[in-house]
Amino acid sequence: MTYSSTTYRLIISAPSDVPAEDLKVVTDAVNRWNAIYGRQFGAVVVPTHWQAHSAAEHGRRPQAALNTQLVEDADILVALLWHRLGSDTGEAESGTVEEITTAQSNGAYVAILRCTRDFPPSIDPEQITKLRAFYAKAEANSLMLGYGQEAELTHHVDAILSRAVTRDTTRAEAAAQTARGDAEVWPRIESSEYVKTDSKGRMRTRRRWQLVLTNTGAEPARHVRYRLETENEGDELPLKTDDERELEVLSPGGEAAYGLLMVMGTASQVRCIVTWEDSGGDHENMATLRLY
Repeated sequence: MTYSSTTYRLIISAPSDVPAEDLKVVTDAVNRWNAIYGRQFGAVVVPTHWQAHSAAEHGRRPQAALNTQLVEDADILVALLWHRLGSDTGEAESGTVEEITTAQSNGAYVAILRCTRDFPPSIDPEQITKLRAFYAKAEANSLMLGYGQEAELTHHVDAILSRAVTRDTTRAEAAAQTARGDAEVWPRIESSEYVKTDSKGRMRTRRRWQLVLTNTGAEPARHVRYRLETENEGDELPLKTDDERELEVLSPGGEAAYGLLMVMGTASQVRCIVTWEDSGGDHENMATLRLY
């Protein structure tokens, strides 16, 4: 049976040290997501990679040609990194970094996946230094997740596609709300990994979660509040690490983030109820949020 869908273009970005098998896992995961969730989300995601989908172009900087052919039109970018950042392009530290920057500037959903497998015996120390410096800069603005096994990589791709398509749907709803001039506040969960060096100089991976409230409408939302509820008896709510008092005003396009802490027994998903006021009166939205 046919169904209407929106097509999303995904680019897989990776330096040369990332195994071809990992690229194939991402492609297979995208195709699997299309088969299982495509109808539900009304979406089809098309995976691309420069080795299979770019064309030679004489007289232009190679990375600039790739940007024009693949990156600038991408809706989603998944970057895989292991023990190399890559080679300088003349405009950025590496092709992958330039692709990430270009995709972000064009509004694409960008996710960085860090391979946690042991490094091979022979590595370039300079590349490791550059990679660590990149992680330190990127962790504040990017979704970063680690993977070691194929199943982990597949799981991450599933989550990335669902979040990216949901974000795009929210933007479409925001455009409709803008036409009406209302405030419209929606919650989402953001989870990211960051690398921290302990007192012995060892790199440790940590994860943080945030509840983010976004006003996607054209009018300020006032007296914004939220509450979390579990869906199943016996589940625990995440702990709140930030002040959850009423937000007096949330401007159009504005966001407010609240830290969350996962503890033993925390539910895998929760309901979030958001309430606010605007010129049209009192409003409420409810969404089910997946934590992990």
